[in-house]
Amino acid sequence: MIVESGSGAVQWDLKLNSRAESPGPATLSTADHRSAFLIWGEYQVAGNETRSRAPLQKLYLFHPSYTNVLLELRNSTDQIIAFNATLFERSRHACYVLLRGPQPNEEPGSVSLMKRKLKEDVSESRVIWLSQVAVDSEQYVRDRLYRMRFHSRV
Repeated sequence: MIVESGSGAVQWDLKLNSRAESPGPATLSTADHRSAFLIWGEYQVAGNETRSRAPLQKLYLFHPSYTNVLLELRNSTDQIIAFNATLFERSRHACYVLLRGPQPNEEPGSVSLMKRKLKEDVSESRVIWLSQVAVDSEQYVRDRLYRMRFHSRV
């Protein structure tokens, strides 16, 4: 659930299946003084309640400009140890960083650090309509969120 801090109004409310070891959410400040939210989980269409024992956790993007849209980005939580979203100051380039490696209960193994540009994942994302009414085309939504500008909170 995402609640507007000034009014307390619910901006967005959705259940995503999530495992205890899933990475926590991250936020990025946008130039329009809102926040883009990156959330890990598994979205299931209402009425399709069949669950696998270990759901495939994916990364989703939500922005309050589109309260009826969830973007499913390319990554899954397979072997993610740490996750964070950040900006590079000079270019205001938004990205997220994934540290992948063996889980705590596994044998030691390889560790890799990956930086993903948020724009690249937005352009290749899957648009999930949370309501039956789609007011814009999927490509329009992707294009608009692709052009989103970010700013530092500092």
